Amino acid sequence: MHFGSRKYLIASLDQSLKRLGLEYVDIFYHHRMDPETPLEETMLALDQIVRSGKALYVGISNYDGATFARATSILQQLNTPFIINQNRYSIFDRTIEHNGLKDTARKLGKGIIAFSPLAQGLLTERYLNGIPNDSRAVKSGVFLKREELCWDKSP
Repeated sequence: MHFGSRKYLIASLDQSLKRLGLEYVDIFYHHRMDPETPLEETMLALDQIVRSGKALYVGISNYDGATFARATSILQQLNTPFIINQNRYSIFDRTIEHNGLKDTARKLGKGIIAFSPLAQGLLTERYLNGIPNDSRAVKSGVFLKREELCWDKSP
């Protein structure tokens, strides 16, 4: 199943609402562009989610400037309440300054919200003395990789 498809997005939200014990969420995010699903299908699914009353607003995550502009245009044509794009942003990851997202958001009057502003803990004291066994770098390595911790001397 494609993570941008109508079926996936609606099923995902329904499962979340059930786990949370809620009838709706304030903002429902589509968390990453899906190259296998047409952008129009994804935006129509987000519109349907709002129209069904399961979300008040929609947001997107990890979209670059050009795709953000296209998504905004589609959602505006549908009159879907769309307000924000969520992206990784920290002193170590400044991608949004170079992929057109910041400029596009400013032009469109849309917000950007940062996730991982402390770079998965790299900008805290957590890793100063090596990698703790309970860290994401040890457990999954999906978001934080041991090789990113260049000062670490752990085996």
